[in-house]
Amino acid sequence: MSFYNVIQVLNHAKREGIFRNYAIMGGYAVNYYIEPTFTSDIDVLVLVDSDADYNKIFAYFTQQGYKMVNLYVVIDNTQVQFLPSTISPLYQDAVINAKRVTFKDTTTRIITAEDLVALLLVSYRPKDKIRIMQLLKVVNEDSLWRIVTRYDSEKTPIFQRLKEILGRDK
Repeated sequence: MSFYNVIQVLNHAKREGIFRNYAIMGGYAVNYYIEPTFTSDIDVLVLVDSDADYNKIFAYFTQQGYKMVNLYVVIDNTQVQFLPSTISPLYQDAVINAKRVTFKDTTTRIITAEDLVALLLVSYRPKDKIRIMQLLKVVNEDSLWRIVTRYDSEKTPIFQRLKEILGRDK
């Protein structure tokens, strides 16, 4: 598995206009901020304007000769999952606010630790709760509370979930 090769391909697709921008999220983003743990795929949040734009990503990679396995595009033997920014405003802002990082001689973008925690509060699986606890050591808590307050909803009560994890209010 070559993270480097994947980001090279992502950067090329961005230059080709396949998506407006992207940011690494999921396990690879977690590994950027805390002690690495195993992850078998790379989750990529893509900035697109519509579902049609999102679908163009898969057409592009198929035309380039990459295989599709379930929901993944296989790049350099690595499963890459693309998630559209159209899922919610939180996803869109996570891409826009992502930080630029250099890996070897290539620049990529990784969502901020605060946006990562907010997204983990959305999915809120048992492994997400563990990752949130670890990430809380590196986040700016004021920024995190602003994000959680902004994107909290009845459908996705991320404010309440953060309170539960912290065992306290802000």
